[in-house]
Amino acid sequence: MSTTPETLPPLARRSDAAYLDFVEGLREFILGKGADFEERLNSALEQTSASRGRPWGDVEEIREFVHSLPIGRLRDRLARSQQEMKWHAIERSFDEQRTQLTAELAKWDERGPGRLLLDPTFEHPAYTNVHFHLQPGGYYKDELSGFLYHYGTKVFFRGDNDKDELHAKLVGTVPAPTDGKVHRILDLACSIGQSSTAFRRRYPEAEVWGIDHSAPMLRVAHRRAAMQGDAVNFAQRLVEKTGFPDAHFDITFAFILFHELPLRIIHDTVREAARVTRRGGIFAIYDFTGTEGKSPYQRYHRWFDARHNGEPYSQDFCDCRLGDILTANGFEVAAAPLAKRAGGTGYMQHWFATRV
Repeated sequence: MSTTPETLPPLARRSDAAYLDFVEGLREFILGKGADFEERLNSALEQTSASRGRPWGDVEEIREFVHSLPIGRLRDRLARSQQEMKWHAIERSFDEQRTQLTAELAKWDERGPGRLLLDPTFEHPAYTNVHFHLQPGGYYKDELSGFLYHYGTKVFFRGDNDKDELHAKLVGTVPAPTDGKVHRILDLACSIGQSSTAFRRRYPEAEVWGIDHSAPMLRVAHRRAAMQGDAVNFAQRLVEKTGFPDAHFDITFAFILFHELPLRIIHDTVREAARVTRRGGIFAIYDFTGTEGKSPYQRYHRWFDARHNGEPYSQDFCDCRLGDILTANGFEVAAAPLAKRAGGTGYMQHWFATRV
């Protein structure tokens, strides 16, 4: 069963939708080949490096040069502004429908298939108190955070995920354990459950769990899955302390999770994944590539994202060696390809790790 548009509530008025269509197009122009900021700034960086006879040093040196160029300052202002434009429009439009949308969530909370397990005593760790991607209120403070995130990521992915296409594609790349047994699957930090439902469709006989610290995200995830007839279970838990038994899952999955965790929580989460993934099971990760060996512009892009796009932990993640952390915690890591997209070649990567 494919995702239906009705799982994403309509905006309050057609003009809101038209405005966000414009923002999505602006985002594509800024990050893609329209403005071609990456190629133009990389060219300027390379020419300057050649003329002075030495490579670029630390990212602060790169930043100073980029900010000395009008095109560099323009790129940064546009990159920040399109995010602010997006969230302003979505928040305003959904806030006008707050009463109806909260009632809509309540209507689905107890429906199946699948279960929704929320913890009324749950305490959010301090590290989660961040407005990731500049989302107003972050991921859990607004009862409509899940709806905000859903529409926000629709714009963010610029047409690549309007019907969960990206999630289905990524889930389809995850190798099964060599023995072929897939009875239980865990989706870490599942947000609104797009990967969780994709796994359920790929393995219709498997028990699929999606966990997240955000109750508003999980309520939207459960509503989406139930509306689509996907029997997925969602629970409010921490990725570093899932509460599941040892060796419980055949596949554990993490979609763009680790760059939103402090380094110490990255280590804790890998240890927890090793605990709950059975021997021979797969831990599959899709996240940012490291900065080592990247072009000057790509290094700068990560610096900007960390400081001006609500990603305070991302630089530490990009500078760590995730493969080494996985290996140290009992995983054997297979070589995996970089994920490529126009305007963002080599910014994302797969890790496929087998529990040994």
